[in-house]
Amino acid sequence: MKRKSWLAWLIMLAAFFFVINKEPQLVTNTATTVKQTTVKLQPYFYLVRASINNRLKTPFAKSTAQAASTDATPIETPLKNLTTSNTYQYYFENDVPANVRQVFQQAVTVYNQTGLVKLTPGSGTTNKNKVTFFVYDKKLTNPASQTVELGNGGPTTLAWNHYAVNSGRAGLNLAYPHIAIKKSVAIHELGHALGLAHSNAESSVMYPLDQGLTTLAPADLAGLRNIYDK
Repeated sequence: MKRKSWLAWLIMLAAFFFVINKEPQLVTNTATTVKQTTVKLQPYFYLVRASINNRLKTPFAKSTAQAASTDATPIETPLKNLTTSNTYQYYFENDVPANVRQVFQQAVTVYNQTGLVKLTPGSGTTNKNKVTFFVYDKKLTNPASQTVELGNGGPTTLAWNHYAVNSGRAGLNLAYPHIAIKKSVAIHELGHALGLAHSNAESSVMYPLDQGLTTLAPADLAGLRNIYDK
């Protein structure tokens, strides 16, 4: 039995080297295909892993996250210790598709309903506070990465005498439209544009990983007040 097994392995090994001699690019092409497939599937592996991790959290971890949610959501550095208007004009870059416009409009409604900021449509040429909505394409390059970039956003300020004009930007990554073009992601990125930084609290829309949240937590509202209610 063992002799037959070794013989089979020798035959397979000889066949492998025969194929490699005939098709030297086969190994390289196969490795490239495997890597490309892994990169394409990685965002979905990430979502499954995040869901499993959320279900397996211990009571201690959950209570710790809840305790953190009582603190105000942090402020992005460009708006720290500065005063700015709570009124913004927003506009979309020309290449923003309709489905992305829709989720960003929904995000605008969420922030307007707080009464702490007021966002109205504009041309983007104003020298006052504004938010630009955009899209981009950034594919995952490292199959071992633990995260997938769904969007990007943040403030850019021009300040003098402790007063700032904010030209914020909020964008979604079209490389992964099925998981990036979501109301929760749009709310998160618009939060960055308005000055909210990442939060350690999972109840916050500013938590670094998408939780599917579409309602601002009390800590998020407190963070907005720290920026605009002065």
